[in-house]
Amino acid sequence: MTNATFQPINGHSLRYRLEGDGPLVIFGHGLMGSIEQIDENAPALGELLSRVRLLTYDARGHGRSGGPEDSAGYTWETMGRDMSALITFAGEENAIVGGASMGAATALWVAIEHPERVRALTLMMPPPLGGEALRGDAEKQAIAVLDLLAAAVQNFGLEKTVELAQGFPGFAPTPEEAKERARWLLEQNPLTLAYAIRGLVSAPCHDPERYRAINVPTLVIAHEGDGLHPVRAAQLLGDTIPDCEVVIAPHSTHWQQHPEELRDHFARFLDRLG
Repeated sequence: MTNATFQPINGHSLRYRLEGDGPLVIFGHGLMGSIEQIDENAPALGELLSRVRLLTYDARGHGRSGGPEDSAGYTWETMGRDMSALITFAGEENAIVGGASMGAATALWVAIEHPERVRALTLMMPPPLGGEALRGDAEKQAIAVLDLLAAAVQNFGLEKTVELAQGFPGFAPTPEEAKERARWLLEQNPLTLAYAIRGLVSAPCHDPERYRAINVPTLVIAHEGDGLHPVRAAQLLGDTIPDCEVVIAPHSTHWQQHPEELRDHFARFLDRLG
């Protein structure tokens, strides 16, 4: 894969990587993630570089990208405007947009607020959607852990927080994933991480009824057993987006264990788009 470089986007230097040949795909990582998180958890995207031009990036305040030291700078609108601006930077009017977790919610914002920029949607492990009233106990616990993480980073620093976080109930569905998320945390900017977490955890999502206006083909990939990425959210999208395929794995590590299945789902979706 090509090396990542930097580009000013909406006042912040964002680290990005653009490679491959074909229609433009922009794919965003999850909260506390980076380009490397996508490489590790969605290797299927890399296998499709002969078919698409793939732009991945460290979102504002994440990885090696710059970002505001203010929670108000992290909303679905600011994240979505960055993603939309990257489409323009790549020289296109529209793109297949998507992402995992935070990246999925960002792509949804673009699809609703700037539908002319979206050719199709690929959403992996969408985060809790639809407001607090719809959240189950596992989702509420997972969100509480994120609040705790933000407070710990500000009070104890990043390294001590990583040491403590692996023991937080609800930090991850399995010990293996707890170690993985802890490693992602260590790669984050300690000056912006707490602001990014607090801003996005408190940022309101769209009313789910607005998803009904999304009129592009949509693929949603989800898995069971994770409060941060509830199956309920994937099913909500399937019930409201008119042209939406939902694929649900039986457990949280299924896609890492079976990357060929993930590749095949993406490949069939591209076939469908022509």
